[in-house]
Amino acid sequence: MLFNPFKKGGGGKKRTSLETVLNDLTQKAPSSANCSQVKTHTGEEANEDLGRAFLFKYNQDLFVHNKNKVFYISTPDGIKAQDKSLLTGKDEVIHLWFLFNRIPHTLDCRVMGRIRFPNDMLGELDPRVPLAYALKPVGVIRKTDKRQFLRYSHKVGHGGMRVYSQVLFDLYITNTDVTFPETGSLPSYLNDFNFVPFSEQAEVAEEKPEEVVKFMKNSLRVNSRENRVVFVGKPHMEERTNKVSLLEMGQSDVLGLETSKDESRTFYIRKPPRMSSDRNDPFGLQEGDTIVLGFNTRVSTESPTEYYELVSEVTRVGTENMTVRTNGDIRKEAGIPVEMDDFSVGGIKVEANDALLTYFLGDEHKAMPLEDKIEALESSCYLLNFYPKLRFNRETNVYEPELPMRIQILGKVVRTETSTPQEDEPAEITGMGMKFYYDPSEYSRDTFSYDRWELIRDFKENKHFREVHNSLNGLIAFLESQSR
Repeated sequence: MLFNPFKKGGGGKKRTSLETVLNDLTQKAPSSANCSQVKTHTGEEANEDLGRAFLFKYNQDLFVHNKNKVFYISTPDGIKAQDKSLLTGKDEVIHLWFLFNRIPHTLDCRVMGRIRFPNDMLGELDPRVPLAYALKPVGVIRKTDKRQFLRYSHKVGHGGMRVYSQVLFDLYITNTDVTFPETGSLPSYLNDFNFVPFSEQAEVAEEKPEEVVKFMKNSLRVNSRENRVVFVGKPHMEERTNKVSLLEMGQSDVLGLETSKDESRTFYIRKPPRMSSDRNDPFGLQEGDTIVLGFNTRVSTESPTEYYELVSEVTRVGTENMTVRTNGDIRKEAGIPVEMDDFSVGGIKVEANDALLTYFLGDEHKAMPLEDKIEALESSCYLLNFYPKLRFNRETNVYEPELPMRIQILGKVVRTETSTPQEDEPAEITGMGMKFYYDPSEYSRDTFSYDRWELIRDFKENKHFREVHNSLNGLIAFLESQSR
């Protein structure tokens, strides 16, 4: 269907509110936006990711047809040329998401139709393509830097809820070399960036495989008995999509910690709980399979928990146990430990101290103006590594969420908290609100880490924090019923 915005239309009273929205959009002038279809041409609710689209500009200004109250976007990246079922009629509504001053904004629009620009206009258009979709706003532009979800307190005295010790986290943050644009859309995928570790000694000092196994066993011995375990992950390629993911198979006891004194690169673990007996099942394990074992150790009460990953190989599968061998490929969590005040499905609030600001901003951050600090923090992308600490008993274990040892998310600072400036001292950043932006998408069997990340759309959440949210809702209802 082609929509002609240049033909004469009937008169009528001007819609001031719609003009205001278009003026606001013109002032913000995003060059692109991430699009999702939220209503089909039949009026049914939808949740279809359409990818990124460019907003047309004419003579370098956002192109708005004032008479018809529409603006124009290019064909979104996610719509294939042969797909004629999307954006076909006037009843479709799409959701636009873009950054302005590095703050997320959203706008819902009705699709008025597809148009072809006259040839004499193409020279002044950006992008210079003849076909476009005409959109009419159906609401106002909304800032989404505020919390949109229920917040759970993580530290006593912070947040509006009591702390539920059944679900807590250790949080480590690693800086990256990704810089977010000030205005416009974000890429649907990130796959070409580097991490900037807080600790240069991310690798364990031991070199020989036998010494690495000895280090692992000594690390587990200092833990309480229930924490002398490894979390088993299996890199697996899905034949249908050719994408590799890390299958989480649960935690397994490490055997022989108290009695074994032999120095060997081989050790023994229980079969993980999610392991399948079917060798053709993705969760099946057999000789020669590569697995990634995660474990932790608490050196002292004053120091944070240390987290490690050990790449290993299954050499034998028994009735209840497995024999595992490693070549010594072990790595330590390389981020900086951070205190978390509260969390939700969509983001977290963390405390800021001198060590954290020095890591993020550099040694000279104290001399930077406050506005420059905030701008630098809000423009950067950070890797958030959450390590769940679950404490459930027989009465509450039905509400225990199934979580891996580590939840990985790429996030962004969307707001900051500052101290009250003193007479002779400037205000300091004391806290930061961070929003979840990217979920891990594809796992590398070469580096044993995620190397492709997918943008979290407005209508979706990280699956693990959604699991935590559902778990806490049930737990809170149960505890309140018990206290009546």
